[in-house]
Amino acid sequence: GQGCLKVPVGLRDVEISALTCDSRAVRTGGMFVAVRGETVDGHSYLAAAERAGATVTVGDRPRREGPAAGLRVPYLRVADSRDALGMLSAKFHGSAHRDLKITGITGTKGKTTTAWILDTILRNASKVCGLFGTVHNRVADDVLPTTNTTPSSLEFHRLFADLKARGGTHAVLEVSSHGIIQRRTAGFQLRVGLFTNIAPEHLDYHRTFENYFDAKMQLFRDLPAGSFAVLPREESAASRIQRETPAQIVWYGTETQDGVEKVRMGAGGTHFVWKGYEISTPLWGQHNLLNLVGAMAAAECLGLSQDEIAGGAALAHAPPGRLEEVTHPRGFRVFVDYAHTDGSLETVLRAVRSVTHGRVITIFGCGGDRDREKRPRMGRVAEAGSDHIVVTSDNPRCEPPESILDDILQGLKKPDDAVFEPDRRAAIALAIRMAQRDDTVLIAGKGHETYQEFQAERVDFNDREVAREFLLEGVGGEFS
Repeated sequence: GQGCLKVPVGLRDVEISALTCDSRAVRTGGMFVAVRGETVDGHSYLAAAERAGATVTVGDRPRREGPAAGLRVPYLRVADSRDALGMLSAKFHGSAHRDLKITGITGTKGKTTTAWILDTILRNASKVCGLFGTVHNRVADDVLPTTNTTPSSLEFHRLFADLKARGGTHAVLEVSSHGIIQRRTAGFQLRVGLFTNIAPEHLDYHRTFENYFDAKMQLFRDLPAGSFAVLPREESAASRIQRETPAQIVWYGTETQDGVEKVRMGAGGTHFVWKGYEISTPLWGQHNLLNLVGAMAAAECLGLSQDEIAGGAALAHAPPGRLEEVTHPRGFRVFVDYAHTDGSLETVLRAVRSVTHGRVITIFGCGGDRDREKRPRMGRVAEAGSDHIVVTSDNPRCEPPESILDDILQGLKKPDDAVFEPDRRAAIALAIRMAQRDDTVLIAGKGHETYQEFQAERVDFNDREVAREFLLEGVGGEFS
C-alpha cells in the first residue's frame, strides 16, 4: 500500500490550502480526493467540489469519461484514491507519522482493552502518547469524540501532526477489518502489529469468514521488515500470519513458555509472576490476562524496559464498559460489558461464572440490520452460561425488535425459561429485581455506549446509569 504519488510538473508549485474527501468541506484553494464509498461514490461530487473552489481534484476513475470529463480544474488520476488520500494526507500534515512509534491492534475481540492497557504502560513510562479507538481518541491528554473504531487516513495524519506538536512519541491504534479494507491506515507504517484473535464477525459486510480473515491478514502483510508482529501462541490463525508477514515474530501467552507463572485470579484482580517480576493488576478474567500480556509483549517491542512494563501493568485497568462493575450496597454484583458477539459473550460469562457463588442472570440482545447468523448462537451461548436470561433490544436500528428476538429464540433449548422484554429499561429492571445475595447480573451488548439506535434516531441510553437507577430503589442514602 505504500508508494509515491507522481504530481505533474505544472502542478508542483500549486499551493493547497486544505485537503478533504468530503465535497461539503471543500474551500477555495483546497484539494478534493474522490473516494468510492460503500453507498456513495465521491467521483459524483467532483463538479460540486470545483464549484466550491477546489484548485485540484484527485480520483481513480478515467479522466475522459463520467463525472471527471467536464472538469475545468486539474484532475489527477491515481491507481487507488484511498491510498492516494493517505499519502497526500501524510504530506499535507508534514509526515508527522515518521517521528512516531505506531502500534496497530487488530482482531475480533480484545482490541479496545489491549490498546487501553498498552497506552497505560506507555504513559506510566512517561511517554507522550495518542490512543485511537472505539471508546475515544486521545491526543496526549486531550480526549476527542470518536465515530468509527478506525478514523480515516486524513483524520489519522491530522491527529499524528497534533500529537507530534505536543511532543508525542507513540501512538496506539485499534484497527478494524473495515478500516483495513477501506485503507484508513494508508500513508504510514506500523512499528508493531498486534493480533488478538479471530472469530466470525461482521459477515454482513465481509460476506465470508475467509474475506474477514484476509482483511485482518492485510495489516500483517503490510508490516515493513524490521517491525514486529505480536501474535497469540494459542490462536491457530497466528501461524498463518507468521508465514505471510515480513515482520519479526514475537509470541505472547499466559503460560510459562511466555514468561507467565503462578497465576492467581479473583474478582479483586489477578496476581502473577512475569519474567521474575511480581505483578498485581485489578484486571480479571482469562481473556483480560491475555490482553495484558499481549500489551506487555508489544511494549517490549517498543523498547520499554521490563521494569517500566511491570510498573505499568500493575496500574492497568479495563476501559469503560468492559466488565465494568456498577457498585451498590446490596449483596449481589452487577457488571456492564460490551460483549455483542457469541464468542465475546461466552468469554465474559466464563469470567463472571468464576467469581459468582450464586446465580448468573444475563441481559442481552442483538443489533438490528447486522449479521443475523449470530443471533441464535448468542441465544445458545447465553443460555448455556447463565442460570437466567432476559432477552431484550440492543440497537434495533431499522428492524422490529420482535423479529430480532425471534431469531435469538431459535438458538434456545428451553425458550419457555427465558424472559423476553423488548424494552431494554424494563429488562434491566426485571433482572435487578430478580437478583438475590451472591448472584451476578451481567448487562451485555452496549458497554460504554450512551445511546440506543431506533430507525434513524439515537436515543440517550446508558446501561450503567439505568442499572444504578434501579439498584437505588428502596435503598437509603447515596452510593458511589
